[in-house]
Amino acid sequence: MVTLYSTKAELLGSRLQQWNLLKENVRISVYRKMHEDLLVVQFFKMERGLVACTDIDGLMQILSINHNPLEWRLFIESSKLNLKAVFLHNGNTLPSIPVGHSVHNKEPYENMKILTEAINYDKFKWQICGDIKVIALLLGP
Repeated sequence: MVTLYSTKAELLGSRLQQWNLLKENVRISVYRKMHEDLLVVQFFKMERGLVACTDIDGLMQILSINHNPLEWRLFIESSKLNLKAVFLHNGNTLPSIPVGHSVHNKEPYENMKILTEAINYDKFKWQICGDIKVIALLLGP
């Protein structure tokens, strides 16, 4: 079924380009098997209700992205229902990369600690972005 959808997507992209309905600088890419690389090596682990990337360097390598911690910032968003962590490139020239998610964890300091430990924050020391509530939780009790 996935092949059927990707084939149709390729055909649609080809036709749109053929009929000059896309700007010249638009490029269409189809990744049929990229997810297989992510399945072979376990980059994400579930711990205490949080799914987080435990091998940031390996994930970046599979995505063909040079991981310089100074060029990335960690955005953490928390609400009453979930917790999300995403890497954002400082120049916004590279895509954002989700590295943590939980739909059951709430905002307490312990959940932020679980997240930062799972993604090895102490090793990389990315700049952290978030609202005042998230920053206060990260600074601790």
